[in-house]
Amino acid sequence: MSMVVFLPTSAMLKVKTISNSSSVNNLFNPKKKNHMKTFVNGVFLMVLLAGANLGSAKDISITISNPSDQSLTEKSIVIKRAELEKKNGALSEGQYAWLISDVKIPVIAQLDDLDGDGKWDELFTQVSLNSKEKKTFKVEILKEKPNTKNRTNIRFADINDPSKEISSFDRLKSNVTEESQKYFQFEGPGWENDVVAFRNYYDARNGIDIYGKVTTNMMLDSCGLKGGPTYHKMRSWGMDILKVANSLGAGALAFQTETGLYRLGPDCKGSYRLVVEGPIRSIIDLDFEGVKVDGKLFNVKHRISIEAGKPYYKSEVFVSDNSGMKVVTGIVNLHSTEFFTVKGKGVSSFFTHDNQAFDGEKLGMAVIVPQKKITVQTAPEEGEGITQTFYTAMPIGKQPVAFYFMVGWEKSDVAFKTSKGFELRVEKEARDIATHLIVK
Repeated sequence: MSMVVFLPTSAMLKVKTISNSSSVNNLFNPKKKNHMKTFVNGVFLMVLLAGANLGSAKDISITISNPSDQSLTEKSIVIKRAELEKKNGALSEGQYAWLISDVKIPVIAQLDDLDGDGKWDELFTQVSLNSKEKKTFKVEILKEKPNTKNRTNIRFADINDPSKEISSFDRLKSNVTEESQKYFQFEGPGWENDVVAFRNYYDARNGIDIYGKVTTNMMLDSCGLKGGPTYHKMRSWGMDILKVANSLGAGALAFQTETGLYRLGPDCKGSYRLVVEGPIRSIIDLDFEGVKVDGKLFNVKHRISIEAGKPYYKSEVFVSDNSGMKVVTGIVNLHSTEFFTVKGKGVSSFFTHDNQAFDGEKLGMAVIVPQKKITVQTAPEEGEGITQTFYTAMPIGKQPVAFYFMVGWEKSDVAFKTSKGFELRVEKEARDIATHLIVK
């Protein structure tokens, strides 16, 4: 799964209007609703400005340094608006920005509104830096969208009218494929980048599945259409490559208490919100209201983000009551008998690698956690609850619980045919995640 940088094309970004959305703050006040327009915010690496309309009246600059001993390619970085304004004063509204260095090759950045108030909250971009390298960028906020090819995408659509993307729909209470197939294209919301794609079963199962990709193009919009070809067989873009059954699949959520494991999804109200859909990062929220575990009621927000060029998605889990529980995620082991752990500096991982793709191909899956050590347990092979899963339990603190779910399919990259090849990539991605750039 190689990372690809695209030059500008005539492709335009999709803009979606979302209503009845809830912010992170509203998670703990489910009755409060925001009516807002979600901005599609973005910025890309381009050789020419292509006539972009610049909207910044003042000089804004940032310096980004790589303090590590390793080179970083398309390293993702988030800069809070408050941090930028502390140095540069009040900044204008916008949807995009260029970061222009002394080599005059602009890097695109997204100005993302995360809480739905119509004002951008943070700048997201990706930069490449050699070891110990430092670059200074001038920030130019744009009034118009640049013409560029999308490298991330969100899709949640009505199976009976694929032109209608869903903005609000309660999670189904059923737990069978036949029901979710009646309502949604590929059974629920999906997210992808130029490397891999995922989908969520938007019902009580709340499982997560994988689409292996052999193209860098966005494919979810045309996947799983009513009357169309099945995604369980190889197509020009790839195919569904995972068998989930009653496991946690590819990073689904559960909770652990002294009495056992509890899947997140059944017996609560679930909803969906598109937070950001941009060319280099897209974000969705899966909200759960009235989750009941050991007699306690609480709310959960599962924020899922996917970034250009990365073989993983990121999860952030917000829980309104953290007493006596841990957040659990895992990897299905339906066709894998062993897992491997990888320790790094400030980050730990576990992974499987076996003939576990849908047609028996080699498939590696990994959970990367930003903590010093990781403990892995095994769910039962059968029973009424969560089964056939290698899982880890993470403590709930003041900050959201975060982890990354990584995928390596041999048809996407021949390096993933071997366990060692996948392990080396897990180690690299974990190092990159653990490396913090310095912004001034």
